[in-house]
Amino acid sequence: MNTWFIIIGVIAILVFLCFLLAVANYSGEKFMQKYEEMNNIEANTRLSPIEFVNFVVRNFIQIPIEVVQISGVARDAYYKGKIFLSTDTIHKHSLASYTIIAHELGHALQDVSGNKLKKLGRLRRLGKLLKFLMMPSLIAGIIMLFLGKTFFIIGCSLAAFAILIFILALVVKIITISIEKDASNKAMTFLKEVFDEGQLKMCKKFLNDARLTYWAEFLKIVLFWTGVSKRAELFN
Repeated sequence: MNTWFIIIGVIAILVFLCFLLAVANYSGEKFMQKYEEMNNIEANTRLSPIEFVNFVVRNFIQIPIEVVQISGVARDAYYKGKIFLSTDTIHKHSLASYTIIAHELGHALQDVSGNKLKKLGRLRRLGKLLKFLMMPSLIAGIIMLFLGKTFFIIGCSLAAFAILIFILALVVKIITISIEKDASNKAMTFLKEVFDEGQLKMCKKFLNDARLTYWAEFLKIVLFWTGVSKRAELFN
């Protein structure tokens, strides 16, 4: 009986691991498929994308936000009072455009109403400096552990330092997921002003798919040891 429990447990763990690997490796592709789908659905509003930006800024953010047009797809972002929108996002009257704009304006509202983004930015900058020390510290620590008792404490300290950098990367990813979720909640508040219930449901699903890509980044870091998970930058 105990043998069967062990076998079932191992199978359950392997199935769960496969599920996590699927999320890590394919959520990006799933999001882009959803983006293409949403980008072909006409938004049910008379406001143009730029008018929508102005509407949200005027009614919710209440400080000037500069719109910067950029090239590329899925590179839209907010940074320090500027919302960077792709040419397609600015000019296409699609559900994808309005949802993306609303999400980035959610970050703008976060920026003017608190310091979450600033704290995350500081953690990322610290992490990008420390990440270059992680592998050298780990390798040096392991070597010293094998050199004997004389270097044992130093070896443990170096290995622990490398592990702490890795943990910091996981913490940064978790904080990022929390901030993205909050920005999406704010986005839904903006979108409720212009869309009906049917289109709102599609927008919410799109935002959930986008947030899944951040969970994928987290899982890529956690599952790097499998050798079959795509690599991810620790502190992006």
